[in-house]
Amino acid sequence: MPRTVALNYPAPIPVGHTVEITEFADTRPEKKRKGSDRFEAFRLPVVVDLDTGIRYMNHVHASAGGNGGNSFTPNRYPLEPRPDLEVAATWRGRVTGCTVVMIEGLENQHTTLAVEPLEG
Repeated sequence: MPRTVALNYPAPIPVGHTVEITEFADTRPEKKRKGSDRFEAFRLPVVVDLDTGIRYMNHVHASAGGNGGNSFTPNRYPLEPRPDLEVAATWRGRVTGCTVVMIEGLENQHTTLAVEPLEG
């Protein structure tokens, strides 16, 4: 049964490609879990398209405390997620559907992937 993966960043991965999904743990102390968590790395997975080698991440996976700059200056983001992020799960699957939607008010694109998990 396909799993739905919602991302607040563009990840236009073609149907049929194999992906690796990395989900992160919520390591906040219990008392801090009632506030806003929309900027926390555990809210979004990192997706690697294993057919192309392209890794798709949100800025919270690449830098702590903000996005590291502005939209006019390119950031030198790392090629992998921050090493301080605790991995909760990693799994692989095949993309069976992909939708990328432009969010005008945010000037950003969001992605929904349908992924059929692979056995083993």
